[in-house]
Amino acid sequence: MSVLIQNSKFLKNEYRAALLPCMLSILSGCLNILTDGILVGQRIGIDGLAALSICVPIYLVLCVIGSFFVAGTSIPASEAIGEDNMEQAQQYYGTCLVCCVVASAFATAIGLLWLPSLAVAMAPEENIRIMVQTYAGVTIAGALPKILIYVPFWYLRLEGKNRSVTAMMAIMGVSNVVLDIVFMYLMNMGVFGAALASVIATSCASLFGFIMLHTGHTNFRLRPDLLRTSQEWKRIPVSGSPAALNNFLQTIRILAVNAILYQMGQSTLVAVFTATNGIAAFAEAVTVGVPNAGTAMLGVYHGERDNGSSRILLKREWQDGVVLAAISGIVIVVFSGAIQTAYGLGQVSVFVPMLCLAASLFPGLWNNMMISFYNVSCHEILSDLLIACRVFIFAILSLFACKALSISVWLFLPLSECLTILFWLAATKIISCRQKNCTRYLLMDTTLEESGQVINFTLPGEPDEICSACEKISEFCSKNGMSPKQYMKISLSMEEMMTLIVQVNKGTPVSFDLRVYSLTDSLGIRIRYDGIAFNPVHAKECKDDAYMGVRMLDELVNEILYRKVFGVNTLIISI
Repeated sequence: MSVLIQNSKFLKNEYRAALLPCMLSILSGCLNILTDGILVGQRIGIDGLAALSICVPIYLVLCVIGSFFVAGTSIPASEAIGEDNMEQAQQYYGTCLVCCVVASAFATAIGLLWLPSLAVAMAPEENIRIMVQTYAGVTIAGALPKILIYVPFWYLRLEGKNRSVTAMMAIMGVSNVVLDIVFMYLMNMGVFGAALASVIATSCASLFGFIMLHTGHTNFRLRPDLLRTSQEWKRIPVSGSPAALNNFLQTIRILAVNAILYQMGQSTLVAVFTATNGIAAFAEAVTVGVPNAGTAMLGVYHGERDNGSSRILLKREWQDGVVLAAISGIVIVVFSGAIQTAYGLGQVSVFVPMLCLAASLFPGLWNNMMISFYNVSCHEILSDLLIACRVFIFAILSLFACKALSISVWLFLPLSECLTILFWLAATKIISCRQKNCTRYLLMDTTLEESGQVINFTLPGEPDEICSACEKISEFCSKNGMSPKQYMKISLSMEEMMTLIVQVNKGTPVSFDLRVYSLTDSLGIRIRYDGIAFNPVHAKECKDDAYMGVRMLDELVNEILYRKVFGVNTLIISI
């Protein structure tokens, strides 16, 4: 019998299917910030650009609300799917819808009430304050779509509808550019036009996202199903805190950095920071997009306690991310002059800020990978601490240090990321020493692996490989107390069913990713396979001999369930 191991081929294909759509989605979303900054800078000038930068925290507050409720429900929903509890996953989705609508209404009412005071506090100069109040007022009035768009952005990826996410964000980005040009240049509406364009574009994209989420195959229904236990409600703030904290601290960071730079160089340095922030948002297609592409998969794997697949996926994220970060960094530095011109900064150079930004991409990628992983693997406190360090604490400390040492203030960008990595190394060392059966860096519980109660392996859809896999499953069943007659029948049934899946795909290459595990009161087999959407369980009533294995397996086991999980065929067999 050939040696069967779990390799990265299956996961690489599934991850890369999600990577490009996720990156394009973030790029499209960043066009809102990027194009608003460029067009406002060109049309209105440095004062308008500074006003836009001052208003970014208002937008980020809405992001805090949206990310808090959507991440707080989608992450436990993905774990519920991994545990095959679809009813609970639906309840998290229904609760998410209700919370987002109520929170957006509250944010609009409070924001508009306090708007004049906010404008005075954020903009000391009267000419800038008027633009701040105008842009912020429109943004706050459009809170509902800006919060709701997070729902399809997260849940479409959980459904494996990555292309729909890309299309949704492309609608938002392209329509924002077109409306910016129409409102600011053709209709001369100034910053009001820029803000209105953003709200309308987000509304169109949000509507499209919900249509796609509930069209075709979906695990979720558009209705307000609420969670029923206090324990489930408590998961929302725990799981949602990293994403919300990131957006909240980004808001505080921008306010703090703007204030420090304003004291150092008036509106000029603030305008340069606006340009740097806009390009940094653009670079998040890599530093955030690479980890986000695997978030839904990691959440499901955590629910399944599948450490092997998680490790392979994280390795793939880093390998792809390093290449993409290098390409992005080179592009940012080479085109720094074009960025300077695009933002209407005149003779104010942005070469050094762009060079520092490029250097920060690699440690930033690693930090975001760890933050995303710890968020879905029930280490939310560590995730929160890493976010606090990289986004605010080390960023502000590094900025003050650069100012005190009379070196380029823009070095705070890579310094904050590197200091966060040092903190991560120290924190994981302390945690792993205090917990048993815990890996050093990823803090994974290895109890199942060390007791020999789980095996993972990947195989192509070829007769010899399928036969070897079924023999390996038989050996595992035998070691875990099953009689020879039982495990021989299961082996034969599994072989026939996987052969059927290959035949249904009509020559298209099929790969299988298998996990066999033994718990206290049950033994389970999880099979993931690519190819067309095919549920062999539906065929058990068919009298054709090709479906004999399905019928036999259905008689031998407690339950066979078919799911589409992050867009991949998944069979869960409980014995």
